[in-house]
Amino acid sequence: MTGAGERPAGLSRGFLPRSALQKLEPTSVASLDLEGSLSLLTPEGQPPPPGRRDCLLLVRLHEDPLAVVHLEKDPAAVQPAELAAGVWRLAGKEIRRHAKRFNCLEAVPERADDLLDGVRSKTGNCPGAKRIGRAGLGAVILSTTGGDPPQLRRCLNSLTKQQCENFEVVVVDNRPGRGDTRAIVEEVSDGRPRVRYVPEQRAGLSVARNRGLTETDAELVAFTDDDVVVDPLWLDWLLDPFSDPSVTASCGMVLPFELETEAQKRFELYLGFSRGVQRREHDLQTGLAAGVPFYPFLADIFGSGNSMAFRREELRETGGFDPALGAGSPTHAGEETDAFSRTVLRGGRIIYQPRALSWHQHRRDNEALQTQIFGYGVGVGALITKALTHDRRFYRAAAAQVLSLASGAIFPSAGGGWPLDATGADDRSGELLRARRAGIAQGPYRYLQGMARARRLGLRRMGPSP
Repeated sequence: MTGAGERPAGLSRGFLPRSALQKLEPTSVASLDLEGSLSLLTPEGQPPPPGRRDCLLLVRLHEDPLAVVHLEKDPAAVQPAELAAGVWRLAGKEIRRHAKRFNCLEAVPERADDLLDGVRSKTGNCPGAKRIGRAGLGAVILSTTGGDPPQLRRCLNSLTKQQCENFEVVVVDNRPGRGDTRAIVEEVSDGRPRVRYVPEQRAGLSVARNRGLTETDAELVAFTDDDVVVDPLWLDWLLDPFSDPSVTASCGMVLPFELETEAQKRFELYLGFSRGVQRREHDLQTGLAAGVPFYPFLADIFGSGNSMAFRREELRETGGFDPALGAGSPTHAGEETDAFSRTVLRGGRIIYQPRALSWHQHRRDNEALQTQIFGYGVGVGALITKALTHDRRFYRAAAAQVLSLASGAIFPSAGGGWPLDATGADDRSGELLRARRAGIAQGPYRYLQGMARARRLGLRRMGPSP
């Protein structure tokens, strides 16, 4: 297992095989459950389309993500023996490690041929797949502007298929009157009371998420976005860590929904949402011990905002999501990083749980990608400004970086933190690096704009439930 700031060689910033991201041709994205026949399925549960040169493949066993591998074969045409040989070569150690750790198979696989008929479990469930469970209502808060109806419908369909019991979905329409969001919610929910539509006129992802918090009494609240497809067990695993009372937040593994365009591959090379297949725990000491820059104020080692969960009351007590930050505000981003850092600074623990699997639809064109990275840069600059003006502890974190700055080792991109810069090695033109730097430079002014806008609209930080 790697530490908080480490990433195995050969993997991208999103912990994916770099070899799958360095060619311009479309690459299939699929998953393989080893218990059963060797059938590859896309995130939507369909066979991979023909004509692809290769495949980014998630290998799973008993809901455990063992490895994300690069299969250099057309996944629609690969023969079972070839598939078994490739999976064994790339993930055989992980398969054996799972089998020995949980003692869950009739026989531990010894070679590729042992995968051909599917591995067979012993009587009963794998101990690693046992969820402790929870009492009480859980909620998923989904914010949308209704800009892509098919995408929203796809996300909602995946949410309604959750195997988790006793939960509701609160859909916050952040641009009511545009599109058919209400009609889509009613269509997908088909009268089920656990899916609710809530309009919120004031723009901003933080505003919409905070509105969702006020619309549910659930003890635990999960968040995702309308460009995400979630696994049927996503919510179960995302909420499972809260059986430990010291856990205040959790994040899941987010893989690309598709890798069809250059921009989608560049995003994964430059940033990516996944934090790997290993479960990790984070508190105030872990990032400091690993040397993560400006921990926890700028760290993105926790996970992604499109697959996260909190204790609702804890999140409200820390102010909810800052309305001066995030998409739809002048700062564009940073609201979830801010929420994570406040959780850690209060002494809480965040669990990264890769079994909570989802798939994100990345921007398909380079112009949209550049705009996205610029927005992320603005968010970083805004977070620095907020920390400098609101929390003296940031100065201690900044002081720890002085020696690195003096030596020229500026925020190494190989680390697990959220760097202010990257080497640009994955961005031949340097445009993403320049876009991020330009965004950071605008961050302070944009944060002041965000605060002024929040005051003008009467958007205050949240507090405990009345």
